Amino acid sequence: MKKLFTIYYSLFTKIFACKFVEGILILLAAKVLVMLINSPSLKFFIEIFLIWTAQILIENICAKKFLALSVEVQTSVRKKLHEEIFQRELSGGELLIIIFDTVKTLDKFFTNLAPNIASTIILLPMFLICAAFTDLITAAILFVTLPIAPLLLYLIGKVTAEKNLRALNELQKLNGEFRELLSAVTTLKMFGRIDFAAEKLKSTSAKSSAATLEVLKFAFVSSFALELITTLSIALVAVTLGLRLVAGNIDFESALFLLLIAPEFFLSIRKLGIAFHVAVDAKTSYERLQKFLSRPKEKIGKVEKILMPPEIFVDNVTFIYPKKFRSTLENLTLKFPAGKVTALIGESGCGKSTLLKLLAGLNFPTSGEIFWNDLPTSKVQRESLISKIAYMPQAPHLFDVTLAENFSMLGQLDTKNLQSLLAELNLPLDLNATQKLSRGQLQRLGIVHAVLKDAPIIMLDEPTAGLDAENELRVLNLLKKFSLRKTIIITTHRQAVIDFADDVINLP
Repeated sequence: MKKLFTIYYSLFTKIFACKFVEGILILLAAKVLVMLINSPSLKFFIEIFLIWTAQILIENICAKKFLALSVEVQTSVRKKLHEEIFQRELSGGELLIIIFDTVKTLDKFFTNLAPNIASTIILLPMFLICAAFTDLITAAILFVTLPIAPLLLYLIGKVTAEKNLRALNELQKLNGEFRELLSAVTTLKMFGRIDFAAEKLKSTSAKSSAATLEVLKFAFVSSFALELITTLSIALVAVTLGLRLVAGNIDFESALFLLLIAPEFFLSIRKLGIAFHVAVDAKTSYERLQKFLSRPKEKIGKVEKILMPPEIFVDNVTFIYPKKFRSTLENLTLKFPAGKVTALIGESGCGKSTLLKLLAGLNFPTSGEIFWNDLPTSKVQRESLISKIAYMPQAPHLFDVTLAENFSMLGQLDTKNLQSLLAELNLPLDLNATQKLSRGQLQRLGIVHAVLKDAPIIMLDEPTAGLDAENELRVLNLLKKFSLRKTIIITTHRQAVIDFADDVINLP
């Protein structure tokens, strides 16, 4: 947190400095341009060219700083989401909205809206003070007309916020229905219901488009009204200066200088109007993120007091997948002995992988309880639960980075130990390269992952499926080497693994 605060403070300081310098350059450019118009010379032309060049460079630097700030904030939010997301029951539509649209809106805020807000906060006072030192009447006109635009934005914003929330809800519904249609397209095709599902999706899409268009209408109206008000304000300044110049109440250089900075004075406000819908989206997204991340957590115990490795007891567990009518597991009661290797066998589709996911804490029983010794796992902190389990699915995933980076995600990487384990499993792979691997190689890498975690509970889902006898023997020898004081559960159909296990459970 301290490091993050230091990064934010540093970026905000640099942004403030850039905007302040940008304001100085704008005022300086206006002054030099007045002198150039009043008495044209090559010197003033070169000066104005250099000032404008410097202004463009400063704007680019400031834009990069806001982009860096956006990356830092998004990274921070995504880390929090990753910590929370697997502990929440979310619909597909809500999940897609939070991960993609909601977080992406933050990027639009920092790259589109925030620079204009910074300009408004920093440049407006600078220009107003400069105008006051030049001519009090013009400064008074600027000061009086300035609050009209923000007031208008506030009034329109109250109406637009409600419309924007409706658009987000419609989009969430559309995402959810589209996801469900994709997941069930085979079943719908079999029963001839694909046309009905497509019509339903089309109807939801039309509602989402209509809601989004309604928001954009209000955004357009607000931008138009803001442009009109600022244009009239600038025109009022110009007409006043022209009349006073004819009457001899102000000199030409001062009038021209004020006329040049008047559009710059209202420029940031006008840009805010253009980006108004981004502000509404950002506010709604921020409230959605706050609501999601601030949901109360159940305070539950830790694992440290449990004797490891534990005996695992499945007590009358039933599990039904969401939106399914039949249970995958029903009233199941099993016991896995502590410090032993247990082979979990049974016919394909009987629920072995589902049970392993329940034991690993990836899913939660619909009813019943899973115990570690005498402690129900539902009362264990999720972080503590995961830290004590090494789980390998049937199809281990490899990220598109080097092998060394994949394995360093577990923590500090012991390269010599990793290379030794790879050699034992006949995997002569380059740690510093990205590689496409066969399923058998991925399976063995998954086993290496599980072994390297050095957790007291190891759960392996079909770790030797598809391997030849030689490589299967290598895997079993490696597991035997690391099986001391570990509770190991392996789902399998292979006879060699069944013979290797200390205990065998046949899942009905």
